[in-house]
Amino acid sequence: MLQPFRESFALLPQYMEPVFYLALIPFIIIFIVGMYKHYKLYGRYVLKEVTKYGGQRLRAFLKYGLLQARVLSEYFRGGLHATLFIGAVVLFVGTCIVFVDHTVEKFGAKLLVGEIYPFIESFLDFFGLLFVLSVAILLISRILRYPSRIGVRVQYTLVLTGLLYVGVSGFLTEGLRLFLKDVPWSGYSFVGATIANVFSYFGVHPEFAYSLYVALWWSHGLVALALIAFLPYSNLMHILTSSLNIYLSIPAEPIGKLTTPFNIKALDETEEFELRIGFRRTGEIGWRDALSVYACTDCGRCEKSCPAYEAGSALSPRKLVQSLKSSLDKEFEDYDILADGTVKEEAVWACTTCYACFLKCPVLINPTKYVIEIRRAIVFEGRMDERVYPLVSNIARMSNPFGMPEYEKERLVEELRDMGVKILPDDGDVEYLYWLGCAAFYDPRVGKVAKTVIRLLKEAGLSIGIFGDEKCTGDPARRIGEEGRFQEQAYANVEKIMGLKIKKIVTHCPHCYNTLKNEYREFGLEVDVIHHTQLLSALLKDGRLRIKKRLNIPAVLHDSCYLGRVNGIYVEPRHVLSTVLSSKLLEFPRSKENSFCCGAGGCNYWYHIPRVKREALIRLEEAISVGARMLVVECPYCLAMFEDAARVMNLENFIIRDVAEVLAESIFE
Repeated sequence: MLQPFRESFALLPQYMEPVFYLALIPFIIIFIVGMYKHYKLYGRYVLKEVTKYGGQRLRAFLKYGLLQARVLSEYFRGGLHATLFIGAVVLFVGTCIVFVDHTVEKFGAKLLVGEIYPFIESFLDFFGLLFVLSVAILLISRILRYPSRIGVRVQYTLVLTGLLYVGVSGFLTEGLRLFLKDVPWSGYSFVGATIANVFSYFGVHPEFAYSLYVALWWSHGLVALALIAFLPYSNLMHILTSSLNIYLSIPAEPIGKLTTPFNIKALDETEEFELRIGFRRTGEIGWRDALSVYACTDCGRCEKSCPAYEAGSALSPRKLVQSLKSSLDKEFEDYDILADGTVKEEAVWACTTCYACFLKCPVLINPTKYVIEIRRAIVFEGRMDERVYPLVSNIARMSNPFGMPEYEKERLVEELRDMGVKILPDDGDVEYLYWLGCAAFYDPRVGKVAKTVIRLLKEAGLSIGIFGDEKCTGDPARRIGEEGRFQEQAYANVEKIMGLKIKKIVTHCPHCYNTLKNEYREFGLEVDVIHHTQLLSALLKDGRLRIKKRLNIPAVLHDSCYLGRVNGIYVEPRHVLSTVLSSKLLEFPRSKENSFCCGAGGCNYWYHIPRVKREALIRLEEAISVGARMLVVECPYCLAMFEDAARVMNLENFIIRDVAEVLAESIFE
């Protein structure tokens, strides 16, 4: 009995095989030339990096690359992309197996023969059908209703059309082959066999079928080769670059820790003052950032999640990344990305550094990093926007972003001393250093929050101390791009803290929390850093704080970017509020890692960037829409932004409170 086997170049004249291989040559040349450009930019460095952290990176690649965890967060398009991806991978592997089978056949061997061959045929037909259906639905949806966040992209439509043609022509070719030369095992190619039966039913003439078969065979092969050849020049390149970007993104630093381009102490010791930080020219973009740029699929999820974009500012993280890609495509090493408006400087200053774009990117690109690097270059060159300059000047002159003199701190320091708070370093040892943050010293409303926190901690019997001459952590300096000033603040603060042998720091400011916890480690800080919501939650659980009444008011919690999305703290503030409230805590439609920024981050609190509608107004309207009469916050800047928004909206009876204030109302009658 004849065993099932795969026929290669079936029904074709013998001369067509060498002609086909000759036709491969120009496509191979085009592909190699395109890939060489990518090799020069980042490929040679990737080869040195791929062997590091193998286990961690493989797990991340499995989750975000193969299983496409973030892609599938959008069920419809994500699901279609996943099935398209799986189908394409299976068909590519199947094609490679067929090629190898044909090659070894010349040496008297055979792979696709026997019982395994019909199984492979059915397997490939199933995933081929999945591939065709996915591409067809995506193509139709893009033609009829193109995603507004992406806009019309002729290239993307052509690529999808090419993929669809490859899939459909492949099935038609298979069907014609089985129609012209039926075999006993043809039924296993169930799609091809169905097409063959259709040709038989309509009585297609064999000569016409053969001519059509040859034409489809060649067009199928040439279109497939064209797609591969132009892969380095099109968005199809993301198949390779996104996989590499995902793999190389792990292990990563904490989200909220910015890169450290130099160390001022090391510079002083070596007397090396020739340095360049950030980038504004293509030649200054490092290989790792270039890889991320080319990994961008232009899906627009970052743009959809960006608060600055929704507020109507000049920033679109998608356009920023795509603009950098266009600049790199020009292959001019000294191409200035700001000079001709490729990247708008106003867009760079509009970013709130909330990292919503990063957590939504399916291939782990971090647009916020590009914003920071461009800011660093602008600040380094002393070419800041006139609206931004005062902030940098305030930090340089007064060591705080408000530009306030030192004596302005004395009022709050004396009030806290009267509450029994020790003023360090003079008043001895304490259990906790309470890091107040600049806002508490210079904004009376935030100072009230600080006093409430102190009152609660004293009620729990904790020993608390503060620095009467506390300096800014430098967070605003670093995020505006003034790295040197940040490091000066960091080294001074770390020396002061470590000199007291303090083991625990508590702060109510998520930005101070992130800086002290994630960024000061590099400069020698070795203490536990706790946010006040974490400590208050622990004190409630331990029974050291006891509520006396439960509050009956519909309340919703706003997850601050730097406490929630950046540092993953969601449970503790909710525990405090669920303990205090008599009704269930409300939730925003966009909460936890999907929370919507108040608009203060990235130093936007200190300067004005034109927006159609401020982020805080959008968020406050969202709070009202869920039925809340009280908005609870965890951050002094969120508090200030929302209270200002409430004044603009004339919401006199709408309550805005810090978590500590809500708890205090329940404890102190």
